Amino acid sequence: MWERIVQIFKKEMIQIFRDKRMRAMVFLPPIVQLIVFGYAATTDVKHISLALLDEDRTTVSRDFVEKFEAGRYFSVARYLSSPAQADVLMDKGEVDAFIYIKKGFEQAIKKGDGADVLIVVDGTNSNMASVTLGYVNRIVNAYSEEILTEKVMRLASLRSGSSVPVLIGPTVLVERTWFNEDLESRNYFIPGIVALLLTLIAVMMTSMAIVKEREVGTMEQLIVTPIRPIELIVGKLLPFAVIGYIDVALITAIGTLWFGVPLKGSIPLLFFSTAFFLLPALGVGLFISTISATQQEAMLSTFLFFFPAMLMSGFVFPIDSMPPAMQIVTYADPMRYMIHILRGIFLKGLGVRYLWVDFLGLFVLGTVVVGFAVMRFSKRLK
Repeated sequence: MWERIVQIFKKEMIQIFRDKRMRAMVFLPPIVQLIVFGYAATTDVKHISLALLDEDRTTVSRDFVEKFEAGRYFSVARYLSSPAQADVLMDKGEVDAFIYIKKGFEQAIKKGDGADVLIVVDGTNSNMASVTLGYVNRIVNAYSEEILTEKVMRLASLRSGSSVPVLIGPTVLVERTWFNEDLESRNYFIPGIVALLLTLIAVMMTSMAIVKEREVGTMEQLIVTPIRPIELIVGKLLPFAVIGYIDVALITAIGTLWFGVPLKGSIPLLFFSTAFFLLPALGVGLFISTISATQQEAMLSTFLFFFPAMLMSGFVFPIDSMPPAMQIVTYADPMRYMIHILRGIFLKGLGVRYLWVDFLGLFVLGTVVVGFAVMRFSKRLK
């Protein structure tokens, strides 16, 4: 049995690497896609262009504006003379936000009254708008805290010689971020990209390679040999499992060395989890080969599976934010489990103790998918 499987395995490897297009498809697309995804798949919002109208034009208002210009997130693109100018700029998309400081800002600050500042954000991109408002709130809160601290210290110095109790300073929130200290979205996305590319390669290459055998007529020649269906299936799937491991190693190396994504967990566990994930991924590819008559149909079916699976995997959109019915559907998505495993290994350094539920989900899902695909494939061989 194993001798026949090895011979089929050798045949498949020779056939794959003899074809120039197939060789390029195995190694080049993962590298290109990872680089594109690594630079494009980011939710970090930087270089937000501001339109500024400062009617107060005082030392205090200029100090407030400098808080925005000092950071890496905002840049003042236009200084306005009237609020009407902001409407035109935002309609054209030339600025992302508009800050309006009304006259009397300094006077209100010195009196201790609330000083109003108007911020208008372009909400066309809801994610960018919410992040921009978060940045603005952080800067304004820090500025207010600075003013309050200064007043408390000044009041304390005035009362230091009297019996009047000195006021306590404001409460300060100390922030600590675990696992992704710099809050780089790239560190969050690239581990998920490993699962995406592995899915695309395993499913597409498996389905197209088997359909290609049927198109050129070599599948019939294999059927009349003494090889049993299960031996044929295992022999044809093993090469793509090996290629999957090569691509995982390649993608992981580029992600950690080129993009600087931390790998805090175990590399052996990473490859161990790959085996669990390849089980349903190759099973889906095998199933697609049973419903496709041509390579074009196989490729189309692959993308019909891939895009819904990507959307439900939690790669971009949090699963907890989806409707309850859709959250249940995500349990049938192998990428959901693999992305959670990868992010746990890369960012948190988790082990099997914390990830065993995801391994179990992949095993159960893979067993069902492969079992059903093998039954359909065996029937087509008869």
